[in-house]
Amino acid sequence: MAIDVAIVAHFDPNDRIESNFCDFLACLRSVFDKVVLITTSEIGNLPPIDGIEAIKRPNIGYDFYSYRVGVERALRCNDLEHIALINSSVVLLDAHRLSDALRNMIKLCDSYDAVGATSSRQFGWHIQSYMMVLGRGVFSSEWFQRFFSNISPMNTKMEMILNYEIGFSSALVKNGVKVATLLSPASKAAVNWSHISASSIAQQFGYVKMEVLRDNPHEIDVQGIRDSATEERLKQVDEMVERARGHYQVGEDNLFTLKRPEKLPLSTMKTARWRLPHRSGVLTAVVVHLYYIEMIDEICDYLENIIVPFDVFVTTPFEGDVAPIIDRFAEVGASVSVYLTENRGRDIGPFVSLYRSGDLDGYDAILKIHSKKSTYSDRGDEWRNRLYRSLVGDSLIALRAIDLLRSGEIGIVGPHDYYLTNEEYWGANRDAVRDLLTAMDVHSAGDEPELGFFAGSMFWFHPSALRSLQRIDEEKLRFEPENGIQDGTLAHAVERVFCTIARKAGYRTTSAALKGYEIHHTETEKNNVPVL
Repeated sequence: MAIDVAIVAHFDPNDRIESNFCDFLACLRSVFDKVVLITTSEIGNLPPIDGIEAIKRPNIGYDFYSYRVGVERALRCNDLEHIALINSSVVLLDAHRLSDALRNMIKLCDSYDAVGATSSRQFGWHIQSYMMVLGRGVFSSEWFQRFFSNISPMNTKMEMILNYEIGFSSALVKNGVKVATLLSPASKAAVNWSHISASSIAQQFGYVKMEVLRDNPHEIDVQGIRDSATEERLKQVDEMVERARGHYQVGEDNLFTLKRPEKLPLSTMKTARWRLPHRSGVLTAVVVHLYYIEMIDEICDYLENIIVPFDVFVTTPFEGDVAPIIDRFAEVGASVSVYLTENRGRDIGPFVSLYRSGDLDGYDAILKIHSKKSTYSDRGDEWRNRLYRSLVGDSLIALRAIDLLRSGEIGIVGPHDYYLTNEEYWGANRDAVRDLLTAMDVHSAGDEPELGFFAGSMFWFHPSALRSLQRIDEEKLRFEPENGIQDGTLAHAVERVFCTIARKAGYRTTSAALKGYEIHHTETEKNNVPVL
């Protein structure tokens, strides 16, 4: 028996399932044999509706990545006849009219291969991806399955639109797919017809796009929309719209996007994972700040020298890098957790956010490294490679560091040659270091700090050694946006307190060469770095 499957991409800024959306799902279920719901919101259990499969995934990749997940699930069904791609920007006004419209779209697939509700010429002609039905001739084709299997997160919403929404319509045309839409545009104007013709859509098809009610960017008369719904439905819709209003803003690309929270001291983070960390027997972890994705292979090659199981935690400001990060680090790690962060504080800001989250608690040994390039110097590569080699250059070096940290007496194991104590390496950071140590209750107010740190901010550590970073008031950790400054930022100051707070916590700081002896008691005055 042939079956029809609706794939629904859901996001709600309030992390809830609205009653209107539940009614919308019930409407879909009355038309389709199965509904696959993919949500990127942090919601509890859905109200049980027979025939609906719910999948949660990280809020990365917008609707088309949810469509990819849903398509992969739908293609497992036997005798699949139609796939519908629908997102939660659709607001239900009249269930009977919407059901009829969806059935009509399916019926049109007898004559066409792909049927959309509306089309647009904004950014180039395309079927608008919030609602379309695809026939078997499309989704069973090699080009379709290749297109959807290659969908990956990108760094901006505009990139997703150009590559996937418009890109998919271009692929339909290129492959000779017969296309139709329910709504025939009044002209060939390059406008968003789901907005401009919203009243007609509401009256004919029983729905309206959320943006029209929430923001009404084209200032259309919405009375025709309201006239198409009952008073009870309007009350439900108005309450939902009011809850959503205020969560969105118009970005520089003129697209509506989710408002960022008020600038917080620490970077906010979105997370994607491959396997869960902290599985039994995994007591080692690696934290990587990956700004330069092209360095991922070099880093993974070094990490293969860690011969005990380890979890990988990666911070990056680039959403488009999430998929290759997971794919590559999954080859070496027991699990991979990727944290999307703001681009401020260099490697230090994201590390502090991650450390304070508690996700690193419970490990015996953690390696902190990053994709250091020092692009302002032609010796940057040389220094990075020396740092990597001194920490994880072979399995013996890595095991020595891990064993030292597991002793319970060592808090940090760093690169011996780059432990700096010479006063010239204070730079413009002495006052900021003093303020940080005072705020952590490591020093008394007015005490002069003593310099001693591993330059480059790469080292092995035990999470308990840095507890002062969890106790300090978050307001003291307001990292600046990245602007290329080479000294005097909060990141440079925090780099200089790691060893001090570890010693204050009762741990020794050392190098693999010293085998646990306190490095601060050795002669390091002449140590320097290739890159200032």
